Amino acid sequence: MGINVIGITHLAQVGALPGGTNVLVLADDGTCADEFLDTDFRAHQFVVRAHGRGSAFFGVADKARELGADRIFFGGAHDTAALLTAGEDPVLVLGVRPPGGPIACNAAFVEWMDRWPRPARAYREDVDHWLAENALREGLRVELVSWRMEPTVPMRRKLTA
Repeated sequence: MGINVIGITHLAQVGALPGGTNVLVLADDGTCADEFLDTDFRAHQFVVRAHGRGSAFFGVADKARELGADRIFFGGAHDTAALLTAGEDPVLVLGVRPPGGPIACNAAFVEWMDRWPRPARAYREDVDHWLAENALREGLRVELVSWRMEPTVPMRRKLTA
């Protein structure tokens, strides 16, 4: 088991950590950094400055590349993503709720990603689509996975047509 970089944008995303060496990277505008660094998550911890989802993802990915990570989990680590990213072939795993769902990939995918120009739209909320469209254009494997997520509408609220 190698190095796993788990990128989070808020402390609630820290959950069970996969096997191997785990590095938590908080991508944040500075509001949660002190609390994050003062909490012992039983993992190495870094903070990168980010404003927006794409900026946060690229900050985490750049730190992962610097550390020689085998896998990146953005938005928390998930068992399904850990299984899908364990191989050596490039793979991108997206939550079925893009934009905004978890993202996972392995080091082979990051090598491909580093070749693609990063337009301004990818630094904002459109990083999921940018990753998927580039991966599909290159013929890389893209997996859409349904992870347990908080419902966007409370279940007790009555919905009418």
